[in-house]
Amino acid sequence: MPQDSTFALSSPWYNAPESKLKFGAKDLRPKPIFDSNIFGHVQDGSISKKDWRFLLRHRPGHGWPLSMVSALELLAGIDNASAQSFPEAKRAIDLAYQLANGRVLEEPVFLLCKEVLRVPFPAKLERPSPDLMADYMQIVHSAKSLEEIRAGRVQVRKLRSKGNGKAGFAGITAPAVKEVVAGPKREWVERSEAFVSEIYPEWREHFQQTGKRLPDQIRRKLKSRGVWDADKAKYIESKLTWLEVSTTPELIARIAERLDAVLEFTIFVGRQMLLGNYNVEKHESDVYDQFQLHYLALDRFVIVSEDRDLQTRIAHSSQAGRSGSCHTQARAMDSTSPQEQSGPWPQGHPHPRPERRLVPSRCRNT
Repeated sequence: MPQDSTFALSSPWYNAPESKLKFGAKDLRPKPIFDSNIFGHVQDGSISKKDWRFLLRHRPGHGWPLSMVSALELLAGIDNASAQSFPEAKRAIDLAYQLANGRVLEEPVFLLCKEVLRVPFPAKLERPSPDLMADYMQIVHSAKSLEEIRAGRVQVRKLRSKGNGKAGFAGITAPAVKEVVAGPKREWVERSEAFVSEIYPEWREHFQQTGKRLPDQIRRKLKSRGVWDADKAKYIESKLTWLEVSTTPELIARIAERLDAVLEFTIFVGRQMLLGNYNVEKHESDVYDQFQLHYLALDRFVIVSEDRDLQTRIAHSSQAGRSGSCHTQARAMDSTSPQEQSGPWPQGHPHPRPERRLVPSRCRNT
């Protein structure tokens, strides 16, 4: 194996522990971000028990922390669950809790500010608390029924957001998840609409007059990807301004490279908005997908997902090789398969994406 960091970052899946690469004292072994759909596919058998057991055997002793995005998706379904659907929603959280050992990562934009941009996270933006989300996960994991959660009568051990205080009772009763997601959702809608406005500023007026967002002659022009690629820099500049960062051409180019998958996802959605009938506000699951892709701005992360829609939308990205299926993750970790130590992931399995819902919830101690 080449002994340089370039190989590790361009070929993110290689066999551990023998092939763990160190650059100085830093471990560059990729850290998997498990999409929420993984846990539904474990339940329905689309992901084999063999692959799942393999991942559990090879996880670190402290687990792989669940991404903030996946935690929000899983928790969003609990408040809207019925007595009949609750066992399935709880089982998904149980599986995630087991894989993560109850831990939740910081949200990706905060990490982008801290580790890439080296700037404070803007005070004007809401930042979900990993400890609070971990407590929500513990509450559902510990609950015996949906009624117990809603009544605040789930017996829990020390809660992280309460300073690891005494054990007691807690519940999830108010729209905390909805409130947390509101910020990223609003930002996603605003950035998406601003992006397509750079392409064709009059799209709103034209839609009101004709029911279409583009005149036919402009529609033909915008079928070319080159038209969209030219506005990537403007999207990044807008995002950096939103994060209260002074921009330079060099910084914009560097962050565009870091957020290449986010840009490709946004271009895909922008094309659908102007060339088709896509409505950003009616596709709430895309909030999670776009938010999740921000983790790829940090070289240590890769995404494990069974969502073929996601794979399609970032197919042209230079970071597409850092996203793949659970089966691929298991194979990449298998030290008995040296032929899979390098190179891009194969395409994920053709499993349908599960239903995603934005549902209110809140934790409270009683």
